[in-house]
Amino acid sequence: MIFSILHFLGGYCQVVLCGKNQERFLNLCVGRQILLWRLVRKDGHYIFYVSRAGAKELEDISQKTGCDHRILCKRGLPFLFGRYRKRKLFLAALLFSGAGLYVLSLFLWQIRTVGSQAHSSEELMDYLEERGIKSGTLLSSISCHELEEQIRKDYKDIAWVSCDLKGTLLTVTVKETLDKEALTARTEDVPCDLVASKKGTIDSIVVRSGSAMVKKGDKVRAGDVLISGQVGLYDDSGTLMETALVKAEGDITATTKLRYEDSFSMLHYTKEYTGRSLRKYRLLLGEKLFTLPGRKETYRYYDEKTRHYPLHIGPQLYLPAALYVTVRSECRIKEKMYTEEQAVREAKKRLHLFLEEYRSKGVTILENRVKIRCADGMCTAKGKILVREAFGKVREIGTDSM
Repeated sequence: MIFSILHFLGGYCQVVLCGKNQERFLNLCVGRQILLWRLVRKDGHYIFYVSRAGAKELEDISQKTGCDHRILCKRGLPFLFGRYRKRKLFLAALLFSGAGLYVLSLFLWQIRTVGSQAHSSEELMDYLEERGIKSGTLLSSISCHELEEQIRKDYKDIAWVSCDLKGTLLTVTVKETLDKEALTARTEDVPCDLVASKKGTIDSIVVRSGSAMVKKGDKVRAGDVLISGQVGLYDDSGTLMETALVKAEGDITATTKLRYEDSFSMLHYTKEYTGRSLRKYRLLLGEKLFTLPGRKETYRYYDEKTRHYPLHIGPQLYLPAALYVTVRSECRIKEKMYTEEQAVREAKKRLHLFLEEYRSKGVTILENRVKIRCADGMCTAKGKILVREAFGKVREIGTDSM
C-alpha cells in the first residue's frame, strides 16, 4: 500500500520493450539502479512499470542497445496536474477542497453514546456540551482520559466508561450499575446499613461486611435493617467490648409483590395506508437547516418518519453536515371497537411488555395474579405480581431511613 502511494505521488509509466538486446537493456537499467516492477514477458516483448524519473533515462539506454520502447500510459499526481494545468480553476478547487478537508479533520463533528439506559443520549450530550465538548470542538483540546474520570465522578451510577476518539468521531461507551445507592456505599468510606426498601420475604442473604439481622424466610417491612453496619467486638468470655462501624455490604434477594393496574378504551383507531408517499429532503450545514426543492403535496392524514444521515468520508471522518430524509405515507383513519377477546389479547400484550422490562433488570417473575375484565367500553387489568429481586438499599448510620 505504501509502495503504491509513493509511486502515485511521484508519478510512474507503463512501458513496452521490443526489438533486439532486450536482456541487455534490462541489465543496463539494473546497473543504473532504475527500479522496474511488474515485469512480464508477452509475445516476444517485455511490459513493465517505471518511475517518472527512471522513464527519462530509458531513451539513452534504448540508443545504446538498439531496443525500442514505448510508453503505454502515464499515471500519478504529477501527470494529473500536468493534464489539467490549463484548467486553473479546477486545480484551485481541488487544492481548496483538500485544504478544507484537512482543516475539518482537526475538529470534532460527531458524538455517539453507547450503553446508556438510565441516562438518555440527550442528557449525556447536554453534559458533554457543559464540559465544552460539542460539535466543532478542536480535537487537540479533548482528553479522553480526563473525560472518563469526570464522567465517573459526576455519575455515581455509571460503573465503567470508555471514551474513544477516532477521526472526527467521539464514541462514549458506558456501563451502568443496577443500584446507584449500592455503588455509593462501595465507593465511599461511610458507615451504613442495608435496609429494606419495601415489604418482602427474605429468600437468601450473603453478608460480605457487617452483621446479618435477618435470615431466610423472615418477613420484613420498609425500613427494617437487613445487614447492620454495627459490628460488636467480644472478648473470650463473650462480653461486648466495643462496637465498630463499617459499611454494610452483601447480596440479598427477597420475594416481593408488584402492584399492576392498566386500563384502555375498547374503542380504538386503525390506519389503512393508501400506498401514496412523499419524500422531503433537508440539508444541515453546521447549525443551519436548508430545505431542498422537491414535489409539494399535502395529505389529510399521514405517518411521518425522518431519518438522519450524517455525511462522512469512511467510517471515522465525519463532516459538519447531515442529510434529513422525511417520508410521509398517506393513510385513512378508521374507528373500530375491540371485541372482548381482542381486548383481552391486547391487555395481555401490554402486561407482557411490563413484565419483560422487569426481567431485563434481573427480576424473576414467580406468579402472575393479574385479572383482566371488560365492561362499559373499557378493558382493565389489575392485580399483584409475585417476584424475586435483589433487595435492600443503603442508609447511613445515624440518619433517618430514606
